[in-house]
Amino acid sequence: MSTVTDIKSRLDKRKIKIAARGAQEQRRFRRVQLSIPGRYLDPGRGEFACKLVDVSPGGARISAEVPPPVNDHIVMLFEGLGRLEGDVVRAGRAGFAVRFSFSDRKRDRLADAITWQFNMARLGLNEDRGGARKPSRGQATLTLRDGVVIRANVIDVSISGAAFACLERPRVGESVRVGGMSGRVARWLDNGFAVSFDPPASPQTPPAA
Repeated sequence: MSTVTDIKSRLDKRKIKIAARGAQEQRRFRRVQLSIPGRYLDPGRGEFACKLVDVSPGGARISAEVPPPVNDHIVMLFEGLGRLEGDVVRAGRAGFAVRFSFSDRKRDRLADAITWQFNMARLGLNEDRGGARKPSRGQATLTLRDGVVIRANVIDVSISGAAFACLERPRVGESVRVGGMSGRVARWLDNGFAVSFDPPASPQTPPAA
């Protein structure tokens, strides 16, 4: 027969699992900083200029001289991210925050687009505008520790690393720079190699006056 202690233990384990799923969802929707000009349409007041501040597949923070009222449902357009829509959850003089409302499929496509836009400038990627936009489209210039320069096609890219297709394959563990990012070769692939980016440096504490 189950005791009170057994029941409490099972409930505690369930709470831990629920908390773990919540933490996983938060990591999935981690916001990244992207400064992209755009416009938003408020059905009741018209169209206004705005600028993206940070964004995740779940929502965004946006600066605007004329923010929409809280609870308004608005449509936004940002270069590279396309048409987005959602509900205004906060608003103030500096701008507003919005929670996106669309399907899981659209959310996954947005996650790919955010990752691509976030890394394109940092890694010096050249977007191929002749074809459909994909997170894996573009070329990057990689510089090895000894000064050797490699041009490689981007296979896949994330906030923490990237995979490249090319004939050259630096040894695992070798330092490499990609645009403004530094990292190390993490592993070889059948058609190239993967790089793990170094974590961003912690901001230095300003000296005391």
